[in-house]
Amino acid sequence: MVRTIAVALGLALLAAPAFAEPGPAEGAGIYQARCAMCHASGLANAPLPDKLATLENDKIIEALTNPVPMMAGAVGGMSEQDKRDVAVFLTKKTMPAKGDLPEVKAE
Repeated sequence: MVRTIAVALGLALLAAPAFAEPGPAEGAGIYQARCAMCHASGLANAPLPDKLATLENDKIIEALTNPVPMMAGAVGGMSEQDKRDVAVFLTKKTMPAKGDLPEVKAE
């Protein structure tokens, strides 16, 4: 019985991110894991967060979709939702729903 409950809880924890609402909190985590290593320090002339904050969301998404070679490894495999979450985290500008992607509200 205890083992069954433990397995059920474990599966629920694994599934939890799939049910998380999109948004800046998810974008912050992705940014920290994939982007901050260069953008937080300006390594290799990467724009700093204050510069990225002045951009439009679509400009950030475009850079994540068609990255310069140095960024390609860091952003490879990001979903469209991940890109939207990162953009809203950086710009603090809400993105409307688009197709099957939900609205991403700025905090």
